[in-house]
Amino acid sequence: MKLNLASGQDYLEGYINIDNKSMYHGAMKVDHKADILTMNWEENVVEEIVLSHFAMYIGLHEMQPLLERWFKWLKKRGRIIIETGNLKSICEYILSENDPHSINGSNGVVQLFGDNTTTGHKWCWCPETLAPLLYNAGFSEVKIGDAYFHQNPSRDFLMVGIK
Repeated sequence: MKLNLASGQDYLEGYINIDNKSMYHGAMKVDHKADILTMNWEENVVEEIVLSHFAMYIGLHEMQPLLERWFKWLKKRGRIIIETGNLKSICEYILSENDPHSINGSNGVVQLFGDNTTTGHKWCWCPETLAPLLYNAGFSEVKIGDAYFHQNPSRDFLMVGIK
């Protein structure tokens, strides 16, 4: 069993795609409508959890308890895959630009605060701030890789936690 949490418009075949359908005017295909911040799941049954570009909607003090909850859902050697914007890369991009449209655009300030359909960002992560939370939640291994889902490795990073 694999879960795609906060799936949005990124429906993944072979996964149970879960979203509360609050964005994009609900124009998304899901298998299970739920708020991933409050939902529960059976423990020790999930092989993989994908959380693509939702970490920015989770506040600093909300992330640890969520990772601990999701950790319990995973089987031994199960994994969580998190892709999100990299605060350091976003800041470097903003500092390197002089064009206001670029500074405020999808690789800049929008990543920090959201815009239109992405409003409500609460936090921005980097590998150095997210990895310790995965270890604290019980993950035995944490790997950092290039972004995959939004195909923007200069802005985003991928983190895999293994139970």
